[in-house]
Amino acid sequence: MKEILNSIYDICMNFDGKTLIIIGSILFFFQLGNFISIDSITPSLERAQVLSAVSSVIIILIGFLFKRFSPNFGNKVELQGENKFIFEPDIPRDILDELAWGSEAILTSTAAATVLIHNDGKNILRRGITTNDIFKPGETCLRSLREMKLISLANTKFYPGRDEFFSFCPSVPSILIIPINRKSFILIGGWSSRCFTKSDEKWINNWSKKVNNIFLKNSF
Repeated sequence: MKEILNSIYDICMNFDGKTLIIIGSILFFFQLGNFISIDSITPSLERAQVLSAVSSVIIILIGFLFKRFSPNFGNKVELQGENKFIFEPDIPRDILDELAWGSEAILTSTAAATVLIHNDGKNILRRGITTNDIFKPGETCLRSLREMKLISLANTKFYPGRDEFFSFCPSVPSILIIPINRKSFILIGGWSSRCFTKSDEKWINNWSKKVNNIFLKNSF
């Protein structure tokens, strides 16, 4: 049974959700037709048919799970800028350590290409693909601060206020704005449209609360 499950896993890792559903359905109906056409059923054949049916159903279920939880990513965009890590030299050590860890985690565990952290009118940290332009928050970022609400721009191509982010990262296809407090926020740009999952948003939002506690602890 373990070998069968390993084989199913290998198959699933090479296909998307829709393809898995089709493959599982074909296998299920094939074994069903084969079972009906058999004149004599032996115990060993019965066991083989049951395993075949179970395997087909598992593949179909995994296909539905892939379709449910895999976001419909857009194509990766070649962003303008250089890969840098820039931060304000007067940031307290405790805060810098936390921001360095968090920004690295965002860049490595999500589809983020660039991260900016803004506090009280200053861009205190920029990491990933950055430009030499000075980013100034516009209406969208200020609205996130006013409402203390995460704002997700899944596709900036169709967003009328996209010029606000040109100095952040030109042509960035997707953006997350996560407020830390009333004067601070995290700005994240993705490699492609629709590239951030609900899970990404949830853990980054939770991390922002931790950052706020560290800010308060250091009177920052």
